[in-house]
Amino acid sequence: MIISIGGSVSTGSTPWIDIVSAYEEVNVLEGELRIGESGLYDIASKIYAHETPTAEEFFNVKRSLIGFGDKIPTASRVAFSLLLRLPGAPQRIIDKVNQYRSGKRSYDKRLPGFSLHTKSMLKELELFLNEANSLEISTRQLKIQEMMDTYFASLKSCVSSDKKVVIDQLFTPRLLFDERYGCIISDILSDVKIVVVRRDPRDQFIDFLLKRKKRYHTMMPSEAASHFVSEYLPRYDRMSAMLKKCDPSKVTDIWFEDIFFDFETALCKLEEFAELKKRPTVFDCFDFSEAFEKVKMHENDEFSKETTFIKNNMGKHLYRY
Repeated sequence: MIISIGGSVSTGSTPWIDIVSAYEEVNVLEGELRIGESGLYDIASKIYAHETPTAEEFFNVKRSLIGFGDKIPTASRVAFSLLLRLPGAPQRIIDKVNQYRSGKRSYDKRLPGFSLHTKSMLKELELFLNEANSLEISTRQLKIQEMMDTYFASLKSCVSSDKKVVIDQLFTPRLLFDERYGCIISDILSDVKIVVVRRDPRDQFIDFLLKRKKRYHTMMPSEAASHFVSEYLPRYDRMSAMLKKCDPSKVTDIWFEDIFFDFETALCKLEEFAELKKRPTVFDCFDFSEAFEKVKMHENDEFSKETTFIKNNMGKHLYRY
């Protein structure tokens, strides 16, 4: 079984992964595995929905997935990181840097065999696309299910053959709750469980500012808050609606704040969902006291106007303390 644990930026998936890593029956893949950003899930969902991806769509997915195995030189990585945090950096330069960074992710280093298994899957997918239009919808669906199951099983085998494997960001909410394809991807994969980690958006927003993420720190705080609501309110509305539609045995959600305010209930929910049967006596992979500093940050007066604005617009997505 693969357990995907992920959330939007700064929602606290890493703390939950640290907690789950304490279970002996689990292996955690180091770092994230964002293969969905290649467009692979879009192609798989189209086939499942009896649509046919174009040759250009397949080529773009193939190029992206194979490129994900490569790594960025250390000096370039440091330079890019500094550049993206520099106020006033030209947008065209930022776009080029982000495009380059997103195309090389060192997956072969963290997941030996990634490129080998990916190329094998892509070859089979290309052959399948050549005959897809002549097949009945049930045959197409079965074929893409078998193909994706084989691919994900091969990736899992690179980490562990006998344990459950936890992967960060294998299915990000932005892709999982895509307006067009929704939960189809969770129906396609038979041996994957998806855990969506949520967080009070007021604290998420403050984290963006303090960690200089998404360039919010380059805006006036009021402008950043407005931008945040414009981006995340429709996304979280869609996510909440579709969580109700997805198969609850395949997709569930937990909150970062549950670690401190409802830990036993949330942990039991996660254990039942992911079939974790041997609870460890201690969770020494996670620093509870340090993480507690990230809770209720919105109560600080520094960004009170901005967090009040977010509360007034996103009240139904706040954590219920």
